Amino acid sequence: VAGKGSQYHLLLFAGVNDFQWCFSQVKGAIDEDVAEADIISTVEFNHSGELLATGDKGGRVVIFQHEQECKNRPNLRGEYNVYSTFQSHEPEFDYLKSLEIEEKINKIRWLPQQNSAHFLLSTNGKNILL
Repeated sequence: VAGKGSQYHLLLFAGVNDFQWCFSQVKGAIDEDVAEADIISTVEFNHSGELLATGDKGGRVVIFQHEQECKNRPNLRGEYNVYSTFQSHEPEFDYLKSLEIEEKINKIRWLPQQNSAHFLLSTNGKNILL
């Protein structure tokens, strides 16, 4: 699973009993050369499934929003389109432990929705950010 510029490949699996569900969507041209920082490291749907957040090894978070099916074309399923992108974590150096802290997003968690705003937490090896 990787993202590069405007190119995103999403492939999600969930196994239930003998069934294996799969969602696959490709955004942009398929590129053989994917930089290490562009590899997606975590994926998390919000509680309603309307939003999908991905974090990558470069510390970026990309949020996708589910677009409803087209009424004129009932055969088309709704797809996820880029809603927002931001840099969540930057590489750091822990001077006390003499360790580099990479910017890779390890986990994303959506917070329960209290109003029309959506909030998520993202974490790398040291920091949790809202």
